[in-house]
Formats: sequence, C-alpha cells, structure tokens
Amino acid sequence: MSRMDMQNTTPTSLHIGVAPRASLAMGVAGALVGGSIATAKNIRKVKEEEITKDEAVKDVLKESATTGIATALGTAAVSAVGLRGTLSLLGLVSVTIGVKYLADKTVSAKKS
Repeated sequence: MSRMDMQNTTPTSLHIGVAPRASLAMGVAGALVGGSIATAKNIRKVKEEEITKDEAVKDVLKESATTGIATALGTAAVSAVGLRGTLSLLGLVSVTIGVKYLADKTVSAKKS
C-alpha cells in the first residue's frame, strides 16, 4: 500500500484490493474444511461397505468444491456490503448456508 493510500483510509479504498484475496483465502479454507468433514464421514462409510472408494472420492470432491465456492461467495458478499463485527459473521454464515444449499440442490438434481 502506498503512502497516499495509507492516508486515504475510506472503506472503499481499503476493500478494493483486499476483498478478492479474502474471498479466495476463505474459499480455500472452506474447501479444506468441507473436504475434511466429508473425508471423516466417508471413511466410516467405506469401512462399513456402504459406499465404494470411488463414490467416497467423488463425494469429498463435491463437498470440497461446493463448500469452498459457498464460503468464497459469502465472503465476497459481506465484503461488498461492508459489514463489520458480529454482522459480518452473521452475513457470512447466512450467505454461505444459502449458497451451499442451492449448490447441493443443483448437484442432487443433476444426478436424478
């Protein structure tokens, strides 16, 4: 950040470069968390022969992708609106849940 940018600390000037990086970072974190949870869930299912290893891998990839995308979009939405503090957390959770729900519904509809 240049010296001139440091003097102009309006929310708009600070968010222009930060929001995309934050969305990307949060998207990666969301993908890791979603994939980790799916992996833990699917290890048991594979051991109990409820699903095959291939089905488990596909589920982990789907969960990683949809959770990562949902988290990135939630972060972008909160950044775009400029929410702070508790409101930003509530906004992030709300948008992320909504996008994840729609993504899962879309993926499930394509299987049928």
